Amino acid sequence: MSTTSVETAANPQALVDRLPAAPGDWERNEEPGGIVEYRLSDEESPCTAAKVAVRPDILSDAAVRLVRKRGCGDAGSDTFDSIAAATDAVSRELRHVLAAVGDDQPR
Repeated sequence: MSTTSVETAANPQALVDRLPAAPGDWERNEEPGGIVEYRLSDEESPCTAAKVAVRPDILSDAAVRLVRKRGCGDAGSDTFDSIAAATDAVSRELRHVLAAVGDDQPR
């Protein structure tokens, strides 16, 4: 792991504080190290219907890494240079999935 990567990673607590609350039926879980997972349950599968994990990115020169899962499989990842950009992307992603499954009403 390069020193540059650690220096450019987002501050874990700042990331946790800035990420949005879980809308609709999403559940938000916080883990040590600034990791925040959003999960949307699926009653018909042992896997979640969708999951979005957000964490400080220590693997590249980006500040934040976002990883998506659909069902039991990976659905891609993105990196962001700022917490603000990551927060906007997470909000859009969560609302997009809720709209796709027809549950875009706030709790």
